[in-house]
Amino acid sequence: MEFSPCEGARTLAPCYLADLRPATGSLVSAVGCTVQLTVPVLRGSRAVSWEYQEGSEERVILSYAFHHAPNVSVLYKNRATFNETDLSLQVVLRRGDGRLYRLRAQEEATAWFHLHVLEPLSQPKIVGNSLVKAGGNTKLVCNVVEGKADAYWWKKNGELLLGSERIRLVENTTLCILQASITDSGYYTCVVSNAVSQNETSFLLQVHHSANVMLPVVLTCVSVGLLAGVLVWYQKRENSCDNCW
Repeated sequence: MEFSPCEGARTLAPCYLADLRPATGSLVSAVGCTVQLTVPVLRGSRAVSWEYQEGSEERVILSYAFHHAPNVSVLYKNRATFNETDLSLQVVLRRGDGRLYRLRAQEEATAWFHLHVLEPLSQPKIVGNSLVKAGGNTKLVCNVVEGKADAYWWKKNGELLLGSERIRLVENTTLCILQASITDSGYYTCVVSNAVSQNETSFLLQVHHSANVMLPVVLTCVSVGLLAGVLVWYQKRENSCDNCW
């Protein structure tokens, strides 16, 4: 059997995550998007099949014989569309669709085309203490729940945050602040990205001197044995002049 090149693939609009430009050889797209695989004219194309490779095994997505409806496998049912005129294939992507694809006819087949399918990133979460005592150490950890991030970076109050003797980035997912000072207070933003998406979240960090921290006090009034009518709270204050001398 002879082999001919696969012309390429592209992600179809509307898809706001992946690059819509056509590609040859390989394509990166996102879960939920629709891709179109296109091929040159093959000899013996009256009967063809679209295939994918999983490990060492080759499986059929759909088979088509001239003047007969395409036979679509269960895995691609209701999400694969075959064009009988140009033999192209459109697929709505799911997780696990990242693999090799090709079109095979009776006398020849295209080369394998590599499709990479990525999951868009969810909004990251920052875990850490929002209230830190001056002079202490603290850290903020950025986690992504859905999708795999290729890059992390941090900003403070909208400006890119670079490492220093006191500000340390551990694998870019963890921000460590040593000997925190009042000037370290502010909004810290973790930005994550991969080839199909970018997301971010912010965290308010407040650094304080212990003497300036106001803690809430809860006062409870309990009436025992009597039916409470009107309860009045009042605060007794010292005469400021008592301490003037």
